[in-house]
Amino acid sequence: MKNSTILFASLMLMLSAAHGQVSWTENLINGAFGGAISIHATDVDGDSDVDIVGAAYNQGEISWFENDGYQTFTEHPVVSGFSGVIFVTASDIDGDTDIDIVGTTNTTGLIVLWQNDGSQIFTPDTITNSFDGAHSVYIADLNSDGAMDLVCAAYNEDAIHWWQNDGNENFTERVVTDAFDGAWTAYPADIDGDGDIDVAGAAREADAVCWYENDGNGNFAEHNVDNLFDGAHIVITTDIDSDNDVDIIATARTADDIAWYENDGNEDFTKHTIADDYDWPTFIYPCDINEDNHVDIVSAAYYASDISWWENDGNENFTKQTISASFSGAIPVTAIDMDNDTDFDVLAAAYDLGDITWWESDVTGIEETTTGYILNYPGGASILTSIDQLDRLNSCVIFDAVGRKAEAEELRTGTYFIKADGQIIYKVVVVR
Repeated sequence: MKNSTILFASLMLMLSAAHGQVSWTENLINGAFGGAISIHATDVDGDSDVDIVGAAYNQGEISWFENDGYQTFTEHPVVSGFSGVIFVTASDIDGDTDIDIVGTTNTTGLIVLWQNDGSQIFTPDTITNSFDGAHSVYIADLNSDGAMDLVCAAYNEDAIHWWQNDGNENFTERVVTDAFDGAWTAYPADIDGDGDIDVAGAAREADAVCWYENDGNGNFAEHNVDNLFDGAHIVITTDIDSDNDVDIIATARTADDIAWYENDGNEDFTKHTIADDYDWPTFIYPCDINEDNHVDIVSAAYYASDISWWENDGNENFTKQTISASFSGAIPVTAIDMDNDTDFDVLAAAYDLGDITWWESDVTGIEETTTGYILNYPGGASILTSIDQLDRLNSCVIFDAVGRKAEAEELRTGTYFIKADGQIIYKVVVVR
């Protein structure tokens, strides 16, 4: 395991979490968001707390929910009448340091960008209105030109396409694949460790998990991972086994499976089943919930009305720990530090209930020290609005939540610790 011994020793002195069982306190954010189907947590208004962007299928709405810093949320509509809205994400796409929003519709084939003027007034820009059955959309720089592109999967098109940003938010459609039957998820990540962004995909009708290798210029070659994953649904990537390569985690809605695919370092993948009776699993998210330096998995199951986390014993044997068994129609789930106490909380939405809810973890996190490197605010955590802020640090080394070194340009939203000028500086940052 390629971890920092110094970091681990410091962490263990400061952590008082009891490994294994974690207790959760449920907090309702909104209980009238009809057909809540997608969420994304980020600091929308730049005030250094975690807000939420959400999509409501039944209402045809995208809204953002403003956190007042004490986890009381106020809804602000972004768009209504957005029929068939199914997925939403957010990041700084135009390079002006504020958060823009992207959403898709599965009935009208729309991908729309809402650009933030800095005061949370959002102006729509239609990227396409003809990507039939559009589902997941993610933001990443696929051709390494410094501009944020979009990658999207479309069920009816059997396709994964990406939209190349010329740097002025003029987008040109490019193809990853047009032969991925029932394409549902396209997730960007550097899977082969060559410094460019590849794409992991899941296709419901093909029962397939694949990854598409980027040649560095936005041209992609397909590699099969599993073509017997019945109803392949959601896919995400991380280094599950701490061997310094990228593994794949996926759910299968027909098979009721959660599985992870172990990368041997040469992108040959071995399947490991985590669950085979999890009634219609939807989203998963990897993180170290109990701060024992192993990657756990947070999950949602639609028919089981379930939100759980799966505890990794360090040998990639996973034990289910239930957070809620009555979250009817659970679909999106993620983990993030919602209350700035430096541990992972869980955020999810329930389609049937129309609820967006977060569960506060009782794990004792790392207390932040005031360093002057990054502006602090009351509540304990520091939030980076841009990875460019790391330029302020001399000899900066970044570690992820399980102690592995991370590169600034590869960071996604999450919890990181920073070592600078030879000293560990404990910071919790949300990178956008």
